[in-house]
Amino acid sequence: MKEYVVVDLETTGLDPYKGCEIIEIGITEIIDNKIMKNYSRFIKPKGIIPYFITNITNITNEMVENEESIETVLPRFRNYIGDRTIIAHNAKFDLKFLNYYLEELNLEPIDNHICTLELLKSSKTYKGKNKKLETACEYYNIENKNAHRADSDTLATAKLFLKIKDDK
Repeated sequence: MKEYVVVDLETTGLDPYKGCEIIEIGITEIIDNKIMKNYSRFIKPKGIIPYFITNITNITNEMVENEESIETVLPRFRNYIGDRTIIAHNAKFDLKFLNYYLEELNLEPIDNHICTLELLKSSKTYKGKNKKLETACEYYNIENKNAHRADSDTLATAKLFLKIKDDK
């Protein structure tokens, strides 16, 4: 049985080393090539969500003010992932944040991953104008109802992965 966990993060910026924080984690499970659980949760940041991030994600400071902190959420998330392979679109970005905060909490980093962006780069059949998730979804007729929200992006990435995983 092959199990994957598709992961997407929404953050307050581009670099955890400059104080940017995770404000939403989304997951979609794939078990034996079937999409299973799709879930996301907010995380209360220590700082505020910049206006430009709210414009992109529609996540406001009010939406996260009563949520749990990264110190509470991330250990449960890491335990949930276990040794399963994670999938992400532009995994380098998500792993930078995840592993930064995992290290801060003395938790095991994640290194077992598949990047759908990299799969698109090596695809022999993908002819989209770029490798963005939005463009790939349009190319493969995958609906992403709420782009730039973690649950919707993980579901779209899971569907994309299932379409391109054998496309070499």
